[in-house]
Amino acid sequence: MKKILVVDDEEDVLEVLRLVLAKNGYEVLTAASGMDSLTRAQSEIPDLIVLDIMMQQMDGWEVLKLFKLDERTSAIPVVILSARVEPKDKIRGLQEGAIDYVTKPFAVREILTRIAAILGRSPAPPAGPAGAAGTAGTGGGE
Repeated sequence: MKKILVVDDEEDVLEVLRLVLAKNGYEVLTAASGMDSLTRAQSEIPDLIVLDIMMQQMDGWEVLKLFKLDERTSAIPVVILSARVEPKDKIRGLQEGAIDYVTKPFAVREILTRIAAILGRSPAPPAGPAGAAGTAGTGGGE
């Protein structure tokens, strides 16, 4: 079972992703802060990290940089999930080592398909009417 670490300071986003990813066969770890995500990633070594950019105390840019500098986490693919939609932010994320950039609010099926593609597996069939077409993440905190 592939392990995914979801990092976001918005509890509703963490909960939606935790439920959707678990329902689709992933082991899900969560972290509500940059510091917590560093600790979890170093001890649990996930197969993929979904990372928010705008968080309190330590933003996602700094977290991404630290992931890429640490030999234990440098090879883990990172997908940025952010309400920041400017092309310059997307470009920065990819230049700094993220493998993908998804904007909030996000379509659940889109993020599941992107994660499956990155992890080299076929996406799961639709999880039902709400899970298949729903969107999540208000982006209000970003």
